[in-house]
Amino acid sequence: MEQALTTTKTKIIALPYAGGNKYCYRAIQEYVPKDIEWVTLELPGRGERFTEVFIETINEMAEDLFVQLISAVGGSEYIIFGHSMGTLLGYELLKKAREEKFKLPNSLFFTGRGAPEYDKIVHKKSQLSEKMFWKEVNEMGGLPKEILANKSLLNLYYPILKSDFKSIENYKYKTGSLPFMIPIQVCLGTEEIGEGKNKTTIAEMKAWGKVTSGPCSFEVLHGDHFFIFKHPKAIVQKLCYAVEKSKQLSVI
Repeated sequence: MEQALTTTKTKIIALPYAGGNKYCYRAIQEYVPKDIEWVTLELPGRGERFTEVFIETINEMAEDLFVQLISAVGGSEYIIFGHSMGTLLGYELLKKAREEKFKLPNSLFFTGRGAPEYDKIVHKKSQLSEKMFWKEVNEMGGLPKEILANKSLLNLYYPILKSDFKSIENYKYKTGSLPFMIPIQVCLGTEEIGEGKNKTTIAEMKAWGKVTSGPCSFEVLHGDHFFIFKHPKAIVQKLCYAVEKSKQLSVI
């Protein structure tokens, strides 16, 4: 695949969590230094693509995101950031980019979910009544609290989030893919680590190391599933570190 000439400004390509749109990371994005460009890709059915029909499989979402990735990256160096559903999207997007021989990211930063090989879904939230659906989402910390407290926003987010949960619930991990040679940072919140429903074990978190033959680091920060918004400066610092580290490796 023919690609443009490289530019000097590295980009952070962010992938949305369930229910997220291109503005979902604004609280983090505002801390990004000017020499790095942040781009959040957007799926159909939300934000500026609100009138488009939802995509209800992770693989089809990755196909859609890959088209956007080509345009967003241009000739720049880039890293990928994904939270929760965004980690699955990131993994499948990587596979698609490699399949199409598109330039891969210099680094990955995944938060809020264990490795894609683990499927812990006991019952499907997307099939619950609306009342039970929101109860489950609230228990898992599946949306920022300012949205959960606003009825108008809940009405807006309900079909979007339900569609995204359906995509996650129906996702099937395929074994046999060769590991990538890309550094990965993985970070989870203290309240989502553990055993049982809506929890991620340390083993599931560390299984991200199987995705790459490169270095894979792990960290736990205080907070629930949306701990990233409690630590926006720290998240950006970690992303900037990944950018700088990739630049150092590129000149070795």
